[in-house]
Amino acid sequence: MKIKSILACSAFLSLSAVNFAVAAPQTGLWMIASGENAYGGDLINIDVQDNKVFIIFAVGAVPNNTYFLYGTGTLDGDNVAVELTSSKDLTKKQVTGSFNSSTTGVMTFEGVGSRTVFRVQLADTTKPQTMLGSWIFTYVNTSTAKGTSQGRLLNSILPASVNGGGISVDGSGKFGCEFQTGGTYKGYTVCVDVTNPSQQLNYFLKRSADEAGGVYMVSNAINGTTIALARRVGTSDGKSLVTPKSANESQKILSSAIENFLYNYGAIAKQELLNKE
Repeated sequence: MKIKSILACSAFLSLSAVNFAVAAPQTGLWMIASGENAYGGDLINIDVQDNKVFIIFAVGAVPNNTYFLYGTGTLDGDNVAVELTSSKDLTKKQVTGSFNSSTTGVMTFEGVGSRTVFRVQLADTTKPQTMLGSWIFTYVNTSTAKGTSQGRLLNSILPASVNGGGISVDGSGKFGCEFQTGGTYKGYTVCVDVTNPSQQLNYFLKRSADEAGGVYMVSNAINGTTIALARRVGTSDGKSLVTPKSANESQKILSSAIENFLYNYGAIAKQELLNKE
């Protein structure tokens, strides 16, 4: 089966298998949207470690009345709850948040109200260039509590599948990932491994910058609830500059696998992922 077709099938089937949060906020610099603020501040630093969240941001009038609000709270699925302490007078304020992706959400500030927030992005993650580099792909079956991780160095770019933005490929030409820029599965990233033509491996993911979460499938089957996670562990340049290679036969295989997977199984995969959020 060609890789476009495989990607299409994987997306369709995977959505019925996930029951975990893929929208925990990423560690980094966040901004309050639409020109709004909370307590006079609009840039928020969020640090997530395991199931704990640390938040700190500068508030108050610039330049003479600026102070910090900071605190450690809990992460529960896609939701956070933090009690912030003022560096000015040690008063407390409660903040909660709900995140629909790892880079977007809504935070509610005591005495202020709800604010839409987003993580500052340094690159357009719809482009295949932004997925070049070393990645760890992990899948875990929650029924058996067993899974596997593998590393992949994505160092080439191939032309897009029918609804994709371009395929990031490893040196073997048998493993590739693509962000879907159109069609039913717009906004999702699909990765396929066609090393073994008779047993394709598929990841149907929501990706945000250097991490992604979703579902994993072998061929067109989901065995129990199998979650999939991906994380970049090496930058695109590594020790030397990665130069995208020109298209070759791998593009036809990977592109076909992606399209076939989405066409045949994308609806199942999408619904499964939506059911688990």
